[in-house]
Amino acid sequence: MLLNLVKFIFRVFFKTFYDFRVEGLENIPKTGALIIAGNHLSNADPPAIGAFAGLVRDSRFMAKKELFEIPVVGWFFRDCGYISVDRKRAIGDFGALEGAIKALQAGESIVMFPEGTRSKTGQPQKPKSGIGFLVYKTGAPVLPVKITGTFGFPWVRKIRVKIGQPFTLQKDPNAEPKAQYKQFANEIMEKISSITI
Repeated sequence: MLLNLVKFIFRVFFKTFYDFRVEGLENIPKTGALIIAGNHLSNADPPAIGAFAGLVRDSRFMAKKELFEIPVVGWFFRDCGYISVDRKRAIGDFGALEGAIKALQAGESIVMFPEGTRSKTGQPQKPKSGIGFLVYKTGAPVLPVKITGTFGFPWVRKIRVKIGQPFTLQKDPNAEPKAQYKQFANEIMEKISSITI
């Protein structure tokens, strides 16, 4: 399968050209709905997560729609069932979120970056509410992933990926939903940031 070949190539690439280590693969649930949430420092982050987490299970990425417009890349993303996201929407692209909800309800794994875009400073950014919306609507567990060393990629050397423990968030039936979307997103980002490497 093409996806397996691509994952293998990326694993070889990272291990060959970088001081690369990944920890916590044993924390990835092998089945059931799952949202894998990572911080976002560079274009290296998605393949760094996908290539190694993919040793345990494959996931569908939520990726900016511009990538789907690139020849070959767009075809590959569509073939893998990745979900196109229009980042210009206010709370998020509801078409994309609906697709993610259906995937989670079917017991699939979704990878997304709560910040919505790469950090321009190397520091954590405020998360978008989209991930909180997904958790609120599906109750899916979240797997936090922290990446360090990719800011400035490819001119970097030491890259670390650490996968934390999955956790769930409980919604408050008495609270306003939109406020909880934001609260959930903030809690997820805090979990990612609290992982020590």
